Formats: sequence, structure tokens, C-alpha cells
Amino acid sequence: MKRRDVALAGALLLGALGCRHGASSSGGARRLVSLAPGITDALFEIGAGRELVARSDYCDYPPEVTKLPRAGTSLTPNYEVITRLAPTLILGEAGANARTRELAALGPTLLLPWLTLDEIVAGIRELGRRTETTPAADALAARLKARLDVPAPPHGPRVLLVIGYEPGQISELWFIRDNSLHGAALHAAGASNAVPEAVTGLPRLSLERLLAVDPDAIFILTQPSHAARDYLTPFRALTPLTAVKLDQIVVVEAPEAYVHGPCILALVDKLAAAVKKLKVPS
Repeated sequence: MKRRDVALAGALLLGALGCRHGASSSGGARRLVSLAPGITDALFEIGAGRELVARSDYCDYPPEVTKLPRAGTSLTPNYEVITRLAPTLILGEAGANARTRELAALGPTLLLPWLTLDEIVAGIRELGRRTETTPAADALAARLKARLDVPAPPHGPRVLLVIGYEPGQISELWFIRDNSLHGAALHAAGASNAVPEAVTGLPRLSLERLLAVDPDAIFILTQPSHAARDYLTPFRALTPLTAVKLDQIVVVEAPEAYVHGPCILALVDKLAAAVKKLKVPS
């Protein structure tokens, strides 16, 4: 039996023995486990963050969430931690490889589609219903929809949003899909996505494909931990690129870009400031 299966079997046994006790000792209070940073962000925004008892391995926003134990992700849950905390609701992002059946065996589970703006708006409204914070959730959903639901500007610069590559080298790039929350943020900032088609698989570009796309500008979304020059140097060697010719390789320090939740609104302002400085090729 694989290690994961042993862990799950043990967690299920503990849950069978202890879930009733956990429910009664909570006095009916909600005990939420969030397995996705964007969902955690949304819960705090609508006033339900105080009901969280665990977070995903990648949740670090807002800062107070870092005090909670880690419980894995919907792809790689920590079954023992989740079971020990006796959650009344396990929350995460839906996906083909999410451990839906295993999580449901541990407690009530809600895995939400969480990629496009419409999916996230609907997900926030559902979180509001599940946590009895409907007015706050509906207001947040409406604010996101109003700010981000705009078409790509027909004559705006073609920007490639890049995230998650190793500083100092380029072999392939992870880019931001147009059909995503970040893609909507780019439109709201006044630019179009250099890869406008909907992408269903992994959003990766080879160097050959990057040269074919030839964006007007490249925005590199980073955490604060690396110097900008570490990201810029390898791009500047790609002299055929229009973005290099126009000196429009831009590092945008944006930790909120890694959350995929309501704090994306802060990213819009940063992107808009960068877009205003761009030159559009004639």
C-alpha cells in the first residue's frame, strides 16, 4: 500500500472514531479548512476568516493566516491534519486531479471552480451563502465584477504577463492566461494579452513560441525576494523581441499576484501604472 493510501486510511479511521466528538465539542461553530490561497483571501474579505482552523501550504495572505496550521492543498491534502481539526467544511479549488472523494470522506467538502473572473465571482457568492456572510460576499463579488469585467482595449499594447520563472535563466516561461483572473486584471489596466486565445492546458511558452508571439512588452510578476536585474538580464539577450527593442521588459513586484483572490485589485493599479509608460509600436 502506498504511503498516501496508508495516511488516508489512518485519517479515515481517526475521523470515524472522532468526528462526532469534534462536532459536539465545537458547539455548532463553523470550522473551516481552506486549501487554496484565493479562497482564504476571499474568506477574510467577507468576514469569515476568523472561522478558519487551517490553511493551504501556500496561504500567506493576509499575514494573520500564517498562524494557522498547514493542511496541504486539494491536490495533496494532509489527511491527518484535516481530520485532527474536525472541520465542518473543507474548501478548495476544483480540478481534474483534486482529491474530491478522499476529502469528502473526511468531512463536508466544497471544491469550487476558481480560474476565470466569472467562476471566482460565483465562488465568492457561494462562500457567502455557506458562511452566512451573503451581504459582504455579494458586495465583494459585485466590486470585482465592476472593476475587472472589461474587454481588452482594441488599440492597447500587447503585454505578456510572466510569472514563476527562475531568475537568471530562461528555458520556458509560465505566462498568465487571458481566460483567468489575472487576464481580466490586465484588461482592466488598459492592455491586451499577447496570448489572447483561451488556454486550457499548462500556460507555458518555449523560447521559440515567445519569439513568434513577439509582445510589445513583457511584465514579470515577482515576489519581493529577488533583484529586478536577475529577471531582466536573460530577456535582454533576446534582441529580436519588440519588447527588448523598445526596452519594455518590466518587473512588477506583486506578491498579490500569487494569491489569485480579491487582492488582485491591488495588482490592477500596479499594472495600470506600468501600462501608462509603454510605447505602442506603429
